[in-house]
Parts: sequence; C-alpha cells; structure tokens
Amino acid sequence: MNRRAVITGLGVISPVGIGIEENWKHLLEGTSGIERFSRLNAEHLPVVLGAEVKNFNPKQFITDKRALRLSFLNVHLALAAAKLAVDDAQIPLDRIDSTRFGAIIGSGGAGFDDGPDLEDLKEPILRSWDEEKKKFDSSKFGAQGVPVAYPLYMLKCLPNTAFYYISLFYNIQGENDNIISSYTGGSQAIGDAFRSIRRGDADILIAGGYDSLITPNTIFSLHALKMLSSQQDPACAPRPFDSLRDGMIAGEGEGFVIMEELAHAQKRGAHLYAEISGYGNASSAYHVYNPSPTGDGIRRAVLRALQDAACAAESIDWVNADGIATQESDRAEAHALTSVFGEYLPRIPVSATKSMTGHLGAASGSVEAIYSILALQNGILPPTINYEHPDPGCALDLVIQTPREKKINTALTINQGIGGQCTALILNVV
Repeated sequence: MNRRAVITGLGVISPVGIGIEENWKHLLEGTSGIERFSRLNAEHLPVVLGAEVKNFNPKQFITDKRALRLSFLNVHLALAAAKLAVDDAQIPLDRIDSTRFGAIIGSGGAGFDDGPDLEDLKEPILRSWDEEKKKFDSSKFGAQGVPVAYPLYMLKCLPNTAFYYISLFYNIQGENDNIISSYTGGSQAIGDAFRSIRRGDADILIAGGYDSLITPNTIFSLHALKMLSSQQDPACAPRPFDSLRDGMIAGEGEGFVIMEELAHAQKRGAHLYAEISGYGNASSAYHVYNPSPTGDGIRRAVLRALQDAACAAESIDWVNADGIATQESDRAEAHALTSVFGEYLPRIPVSATKSMTGHLGAASGSVEAIYSILALQNGILPPTINYEHPDPGCALDLVIQTPREKKINTALTINQGIGGQCTALILNVV
C-alpha cells in the first residue's frame, strides 16, 4: 500500500502572531514575541520574561458559549488554531466520510488559568484543609469540598478538552488519540497522524498540539529545574546555541495541520503545502529533565525518521532545531546533529525559532512543523535571533539575525521534552 500523507491546511497562534501570514511575516522580520509578563505579576515570580499571545479575542473564533465558559485560555487558543486550519484546508465537511476523518492532538496535560477561575475552588479547598495536620486532606475534599464546588469545574481541567470540542465542532468520528506528552505532544500527534494515513486508518486528520507554560506553578517549577532564563531584556533571551545562553523562555501557543492522503486531497482539489515522508521518535532514557550529553535520544529519532523516509542524511536541506537555549540541551542537540550528518553538517543551515516564540510546550513541535512547511513553500529560512557569541560545542551553520533565501526540498524538524522524549519529522515539497 503506497499511501502518501500531505498537508492541506495550516492553523497557528503563537506569541509572534495569529494565523500563518502574521506568524511568517514576523518570523522573517526577526520580531520577538517575548516581553515582560502582562497577565502575571512579575513581582511575585522568579523571572520576568514570557512569550504571551497578543490581541486574541476568542469570540472571533468560537461561537459556542458553553465551550467558552467551560474551558481555559489554552483551549480557546487551540480551538481557534484548529478553526484556522480547517478553514485554510477548505474541507467540505458535509461531503466527506466523517468515519474516515480523524483527530490526533497533543497537550501538555491538565491545567488551569491563574485568576478569577481559581475562585471556583477557593471555598472547596478551604473546607478541605486539615488545620491539625497543616495540610490538604483529600478525603475532606471529597466529603465537604466537592459538594460546594462548581459542578462542571473539573471539565475545564481535563487534558482532552480541546480534543472533545474539535471533534464535536467538525463531526470527527474516525481515528483519534489525545497525547499527553511534555513538549513533544504536537510533533508526536503529527507523526502518528502520518502513520495513520500511511497504514490506511484514515483519509483526513487534524493533528497538532496546544499548551501554555505561562502559569505560576509552571514558572516556579521550571525555575527550580534551572531551565528558565533570568534575563530581563527580551533582546538577550532566549539565545539558542549562543555560548552565553542561560535558559528558555516560557510561552504559549497552538499549531494544527490538516493532513490528507494524497489521492483524497487531489480528488477534492485541495492546496498541497508539503508532504510528510518520515517520522522517528526515541527516548534518551538518561535523566528526568536533562538530556543525554551525547544527544543519543535525538540521534536515534533523526536516524529513524531518515530510515522511515528512505532518505539519505545528505538529502536534508535545512534543520529547524529544538534549540531551547539551555546549556545542556543545545549542546546535546548539536552533538546529535554532528553524529548523524558528519561531514555534511557544515553545509546544512540550521534555525531555532524558539528565539522568537519562546518555548510553547507541547505545541512547539506542531508550530515548528508549520514554520518548516512555510520555509519549504517560500524558499526562505527564518533566522535565529539574539545570537552573538559562538559556542565551539555547537558548531552549526546557524541562520542568524536575518532570514536566508534558499530553495529547499527537504526539511528536518526536531523536538525533545522533559523526561527524555525526542521526535523528528521530515517534510518535503510535494
């Protein structure tokens, strides 16, 4: 069975813009989406910089009042990005087989917004406090807290909320999965959708990821792991592959693609953005949050993607790197690329778009896959900004400060997550 998977729709919302046109324009201009926190009070946080989505009005994208009321901002952003992708693909929803229409979505897990929504839990938590033991008592919460809690509150915290609404809005009745994965959920979703198309389980899918690292508990946790930059000037952070890099910037964003079997897309006259030809994943199995210094997990993921695509290493024209800007992660990624590409590596340009978007958690892989597709379409490679000081341990041909015009046919995009998960996607011009 020779089934090929192509991308026919793109939807992205990130700190650098809403929609593909705005995202691409700002990427090529080197416009950073990183600023001082506006929704959170930086005085109470260990860092001051974040990558927030700007000028977003969920009512412009979501008409279902129940969905608006029973979900948080990260889900609103996901539903909006999904709508952008469906609209871009011009899917004739009334004429396709809904049982062959699937959804594979990655998320960072359950969560909640900081702010008024927490008031819903204030009284239940107070009733669940054990004053004698000075701690939260789960049995008291069940007996005394739950009865006074807003009855539908927990629906807002489920990690598959976006999956539910997307499936409902577009009558998706086919192959489906909801992937909970730290920082690789979006790329895993696209990779699994690719495999679903290839093995014949679906003809069309929506795939991608959504997340937000901009909550106080996440900020404090990442800071405790020494993964966040302490810089106060957005022009200094993050600095992927720069010798003075000091950590990542927490962000939020969502990216979704419409993927179709090639003949299915051609039959309905869809626009073909790109083809996915290879997917690989692996685990570094090294440390709970630090990558293997040798980059073994990334190396194996890339080699598996190359094998999956029947693609020689020298055929890769550009790498969209993970580049999270911690000392350990960037060095491991550079080591992995050196191991895979060897003498060809100096001829392969590399970009790290997190320098502008910050880290988008589980959405990173899908957003960066979309950026890779746009690079294939336009023959322009987005830059890595904030790079000033070369690191001998990261000897890469980085596209820095300004975009580079180059016609490319094959792109590799890499992601890795806390816990050692690593993914690689190979995309081609159709």
